[in-house]
Amino acid sequence: MKRLCGLVTILFLILGLAISYVGAADYPTKPITFICPMSPGGGRDVQGRAFASFAQKVLGKPIMVTNKPGANGLIGLLSLAQSTPDGHTVGLASPSDIEAVDWEVANGRKPPVTLDDFTYIGTFNWFSHMLAVPYNSPWKTLNDLIRDAKAKPGFYSFSSSGMNAGTHISVEIFMGATGLKFRHVPFQGGGPAVAAIVGNHVDFGIVAPASAMELVRGNKLRILSIQGSKRYKGLPDVPATQELGVAGADAYGFVGLMVPRKTPTPVVEKLRDVTRKVTEDKSFIDIMEKLGTEVIFITGDELAKMIKAESENRTKIFQRLIREQK
Repeated sequence: MKRLCGLVTILFLILGLAISYVGAADYPTKPITFICPMSPGGGRDVQGRAFASFAQKVLGKPIMVTNKPGANGLIGLLSLAQSTPDGHTVGLASPSDIEAVDWEVANGRKPPVTLDDFTYIGTFNWFSHMLAVPYNSPWKTLNDLIRDAKAKPGFYSFSSSGMNAGTHISVEIFMGATGLKFRHVPFQGGGPAVAAIVGNHVDFGIVAPASAMELVRGNKLRILSIQGSKRYKGLPDVPATQELGVAGADAYGFVGLMVPRKTPTPVVEKLRDVTRKVTEDKSFIDIMEKLGTEVIFITGDELAKMIKAESENRTKIFQRLIREQK
């Protein structure tokens, strides 16, 4: 009887494996859902929708972007982790995912989901964050902001896409590099955070290019600096922080794809191939450049290593914030 049960178990495992690979060969068999764990209108949402419009042409099935904001992205991450690992539910990945998980760890709490619950497909772009002010702001340069902020520590305010989210941490990095202090006004998502800058509800914010470039062209926002080492093609007159002599203020972002950890390898490889093909499309490259981002395809394995290293850096920032709040 035991031998019979063992044979039945092996048979089911073989059948399950065969079904998995048949499904992978036929993938996709239905429309695909991209989960964006942030609000509509933010950088990840805008870039993800642009990518989806190209990827669905390659895959031959519709791709729908669904926004599931909340808890700094943990709600969307948990939804992705609990989805069927068949490649029909895909997450739009970014450094904000690192921050949402590491904040829980830094506080001694067990997060509902960890980065090990996912397999990374790869990135389709890479960008430096930008420091933005309302178009009618009296600050014309980054030095103007730094001068006034030194005179009034903690007086000026900045918006972010959420407490401990990507744009909040970017300002924390900026404050650490300059010794400045500002008041934090968090919002639920990049869209509302940018709107607060446009509406003069805050003095500035560090934003993702994709959520700000149209507002810059429409004279709603002014960019004082690129938080990195080089200027953007679309903003040739805006200096990078490193050339201004502000060291250690680099703040970057990326958008890519990830799937639940048990997604079959052939499906993962097909999604990687699709991502690579889209990043080689001249029309897609043109769209991304207009959004102020650089198209870069970084494979999943390499990306996973980078995320692990960045996770350690973010945890140190969070531990410092926790100590300061006590």
